[in-house]
Amino acid sequence: MKYFIDSANVEKIRRITELFPCDGVTTNPTILARESEDPAKTLLEIRKVIGDRLLFAQVTAEKGDLMIRQALTLAEKLGQPLSIKIPATVQGIYAMKELSRRGVSVTATAVYTVQQAMMCAKAGADYIAPYVSHIDDSGIDSTETVGTMAKLLTVHAPKTVILAASFRVTEQINRVIAAGAGAVTVTPETFEKLISSDGTKRETDSFAKNWNAKFGDSEITDFFENE
Repeated sequence: MKYFIDSANVEKIRRITELFPCDGVTTNPTILARESEDPAKTLLEIRKVIGDRLLFAQVTAEKGDLMIRQALTLAEKLGQPLSIKIPATVQGIYAMKELSRRGVSVTATAVYTVQQAMMCAKAGADYIAPYVSHIDDSGIDSTETVGTMAKLLTVHAPKTVILAASFRVTEQINRVIAAGAGAVTVTPETFEKLISSDGTKRETDSFAKNWNAKFGDSEITDFFENE
């Protein structure tokens, strides 16, 4: 299972990579426009922060030939490991085929349907990124959709990984992982929620209360000093 940070905020990325086990960072034009005045500088800063973790950068062109040109430039400038995000459109499929042929890792993004996923996988996509909340908003069950994608990809394109994206609540993450997603990308704020539990807080508060009632401010290692 892989967890990626969906953000272009360098300081938030730095914090999450220090605290949590994560596999890299996903970005897109919207995220970069929200967080950055200079997308190239921001992407290069993210690369420095995450090191050899996987970075995802998306093309902004709509025509296949321009997508390919942008993808090759991004691959040259941002280093490896890198996966180029290409929208699941007709022109995107064309670009995926050519980039895959050239050995460039491709992620099919903004995927809504099972057949989009299958076509992108056949075009050589390494990752398929279904937008979970957006699929639900369109009146389709995202969990069922991701589950069907996972079943078919396991049979027909086992090397292609479902990278589920666009979550509003952590329960959506639980559902798509159970349905077969091999990776998820979540905001820094959601990363914090993944480890949060009222039950865990109650237990740790109880541990501290019981220890302090008996031993005060002493640390457990203090008792080994005279042994």
